[in-house]
Amino acid sequence: MKTLREAREERGIKQKSVAEALKITRQTYAHYEEFPREMPIYQAERACAFIGCDISDIFFGIKSSKT
Repeated sequence: MKTLREAREERGIKQKSVAEALKITRQTYAHYEEFPREMPIYQAERACAFIGCDISDIFFGIKSSKT
């Protein structure tokens, strides 16, 4: 299972860019990366869409069957 931070860093995306897309502060986004269980589901969905990762891989430990 990959973390949100790993997925973001693999794509060369800065925390600030994700935070701006979510309309939250960089500090709030950094907190969510550190404590993902505190991230609201709608923010998790938006973050994964922005980063380009599958929410189930990041938050639920389920490997997507998409090819």
